[in-house]
Amino acid sequence: MSQSVKVDVLRAKDLKREDGVFGKNDPYVVLSIGHSLLGGQKHKTATQKNQTGDVVFNESFIFDAKPSDELKVKVYDEDLGSDDDIGYTKIPLVNVFQSSQIEQWYQIGEGSKVRGQIELRLTVL
Repeated sequence: MSQSVKVDVLRAKDLKREDGVFGKNDPYVVLSIGHSLLGGQKHKTATQKNQTGDVVFNESFIFDAKPSDELKVKVYDEDLGSDDDIGYTKIPLVNVFQSSQIEQWYQIGEGSKVRGQIELRLTVL
C-alpha cells in the first residue's frame, strides 16, 4: 500500500563545476520514483542560474510511495546545447517509512566520483 511522501529539496553544496574551473553551474534536480515507462513519478526543481557555491532550492514535491521504493535524485547543469549530468544518488525509502522523517545530506556520486552533496528532507505524510 502506498502513502504520500513529501520530498523537500533544500540545498546543494560542493557541486562539481561542469563548465571549467571558473565556470558557473546552472543546477537543477530531477527526482523520480519507479520506472518512467511503467507509470513512475518524476518532478523537477527550477534551475538556479550562475551558481558557484552553495545552492538553495527550497522546493517541495509529493510522491506516492511504498517502503520498498527508491528515490532517484539526479543533479544536472543546464546548458544551451544539452544539459550536463553532474551526478546522482539513490535513496531507499524504507528508513523514511520507519522514522517518518529524515533530513540529511546525501552524496551525489560514489567513491572517487563524488560530485557534491544535496540536502533533502523526506517526510511520510
